[in-house]
Amino acid sequence: MWIHYNFLCDKYAQIKIHKKMRPKILLWSKDMKIDGVVMTYHSGLLPRTPTDSLYVCLNIPIVNTPTFRSKIISESTIKQIPEEIKTTMQVLFLENLNLETDSLELIDYEFELLHITNAPTKYNASLEEILNFASKGTEIALELLNDDRTKNKIWSTDKNLSETILRLINQRLTTQIEKKQGLHFVCNSMALFGCEEYVQSSANTNTFNNPNNPLLKRLYAVEEFP
Repeated sequence: MWIHYNFLCDKYAQIKIHKKMRPKILLWSKDMKIDGVVMTYHSGLLPRTPTDSLYVCLNIPIVNTPTFRSKIISESTIKQIPEEIKTTMQVLFLENLNLETDSLELIDYEFELLHITNAPTKYNASLEEILNFASKGTEIALELLNDDRTKNKIWSTDKNLSETILRLINQRLTTQIEKKQGLHFVCNSMALFGCEEYVQSSANTNTFNNPNNPLLKRLYAVEEFP
């Protein structure tokens, strides 16, 4: 079952939680505690709005899908979540959020996509397609964030990073809708908000060369954030 941990907080807390989640996700994937993740930032300009949040959506195979579904996860469903995941999320909440202004919600992600955000109409895709391109996009983002070229700041140019992003998307996604939306989820989970067209341009134009490398500057600025 896909469970959406919704960390309602400002963008700085979102960045901190995102960074702390990455090694956990790698570990849980290897241990088969999860089978897919969607992790996206949701924030605008300061001051924050009450709906600003980090989505951490986990597909947890051991959790049974309830017969009667609603937005908020029931206590009986929560009890099925592995203790390590429950403990980690609680610790992240207590250590990184302001208890007076922030909160953590547990939401049925599939129910939310179908009945709250009407995602199939928004993306012109089925629920299965949405979960596929969102999770594959997040997977690519996390892979690149964990790449030594990112950790050591040794990407040569924006073009080099953009070409790598599109190559991975083309390898893992099939249709044009999947690839377009997959790119959105890659950029979002790398905190490269609104950079989709720039990534396409810098990767696909042979003469493209921005000596300032704004994509890399943006990426490294977020990764340097404590």
